[in-house]
This record gives sequence, structure tokens and C-alpha cells, in this order.
Amino acid sequence: MSPKIIIPEIELPTRIIEIAFKNNSKTTVILTMDNGWSISFRIHNASSKIEPSLKFDIQLQSKPENIFYINKQW
Repeated sequence: MSPKIIIPEIELPTRIIEIAFKNNSKTTVILTMDNGWSISFRIHNASSKIEPSLKFDIQLQSKPENIFYINKQW
């Protein structure tokens, strides 16, 4: 049986180019990698009170231009 759709492989990052704090921030770090990938992450407690628990927030900043959205009815 052959597949009904073919999803192309994407180029994943293979090495870290830079890791540095975001401008004017002490809690957010930008991780820049090869192949067009960049991730922002920060540690915070999501509260104005002092608490022992912390949260880790990660966001995709950039991705390769050849990644696209596939909309296929199943």
C-alpha cells in the first residue's frame, strides 16, 4: 500500500551557533542554531508572590523558510 500524501522531511538543527540573553532581559535566553532554527526560553514563577515553584516557557522564534503548512482533508 502506498501513502496517500508524502510529507517532506525538514532539516533539523545540528549545532548551536549562539546562546545569549535577550536584549534588556535577565530571564529570557535566545538559542540560535543552524538551518534557520531559533528558540526563546525563560524561567518564571507566574506569580507576584515569592514561591518555590518555577515554570519553564519555550517559544519557537524562527524556523527554516522551506517549512510550510499542509492542509489535507482526511
